[in-house]
Amino acid sequence: MNRKYLVFLDIDGVFTSSRVHSAHNASYDSWHRFDPVAVDFMNRIHDTHPVEFVLMSTWKQGMNNDSMMNYHWVSSAFANSGFRGRLAKPWKTDPDNFGVIKRWDRAHEVQDYLDNFGSDVHDFILFDDNAYRFKEILGVKRLVQTDPDNGLLYKHMKNALSLMGTWQKK
Repeated sequence: MNRKYLVFLDIDGVFTSSRVHSAHNASYDSWHRFDPVAVDFMNRIHDTHPVEFVLMSTWKQGMNNDSMMNYHWVSSAFANSGFRGRLAKPWKTDPDNFGVIKRWDRAHEVQDYLDNFGSDVHDFILFDDNAYRFKEILGVKRLVQTDPDNGLLYKHMKNALSLMGTWQKK
């Protein structure tokens, strides 16, 4: 039996961080480069398991799931960083996608996504540098909480691999 898994992604504190920004010596103050180690680790997940990725970062705000331009921009930003993963459909969490404007925290957005689009999802994992009451709202411990200043570290990768220990391999 083929199983499907979702990987929910934040950007700040996972793919971008002060550590990456400082190492890159950027000429302006905004974070603008994805951490190649974080990208490589997500590629490892993609290459090993039947996963799709869902953006849950605030970077998605104001973007419509139905807009091919938004989808292309996000896909290009990740692909240009070397990311090989496949974005789910819909590719992001957002309560506005469901026709009712609600201001939820990120945990409720993930729960809403799973309720509406997760009927065929066997398991999921979340990468975020904030907890957002994920365990309380989702009822399971699936958060890999990264470091806001340093991003995805080795200890976070070990935690993720432990959470995915029983996932089906490709």
